Amino acid sequence: MKQKYTLLKDKKTGGLTIQEHAELSKDLFSLICEETYDAEAIKNAMDESKTVLIDALRTPNLYPISEYIEQIADKVISLYDASTKSKETSPVELVFDDVTLFKKDAAPGEIENEESVEIEDLLEDDTVDEELSDADAETDNTVPDISIDTSDDESHESPDDTNSLS
Repeated sequence: MKQKYTLLKDKKTGGLTIQEHAELSKDLFSLICEETYDAEAIKNAMDESKTVLIDALRTPNLYPISEYIEQIADKVISLYDASTKSKETSPVELVFDDVTLFKKDAAPGEIENEESVEIEDLLEDDTVDEELSDADAETDNTVPDISIDTSDDESHESPDDTNSLS
């Protein structure tokens, strides 16, 4: 899934607005969250440290993962940087794709080197087999042969059957 974050700095008040968009279908983003921050709160957080700025940017509604919030914080710092004030403060867009993030996290060849495990190996439990064989050795659990007489004997007929014959 792709996510897009739009950073807007208000030219008059200096406040910051972050919009989070999610890609619902190919190249169609939908707004899922919008947070507005006071200019002084952002400037004070930036003065302390990047970690404090990240804590200030994260809210219960807007809580990007570490890799994303790091880049968002860098862009916020560049928006508020004194040397870039002369440049236009148009909206800044950051687009992230979870697929590329997961591919980057997986080490090359990691999946190829894994042992293949057969389903039968997973279902087979050697410890249970050993416990059963130990229990069988201690006790004799053989079932005696029982034979059932199935001959047509009148004693086996129900009283109702004898009445219906007459």
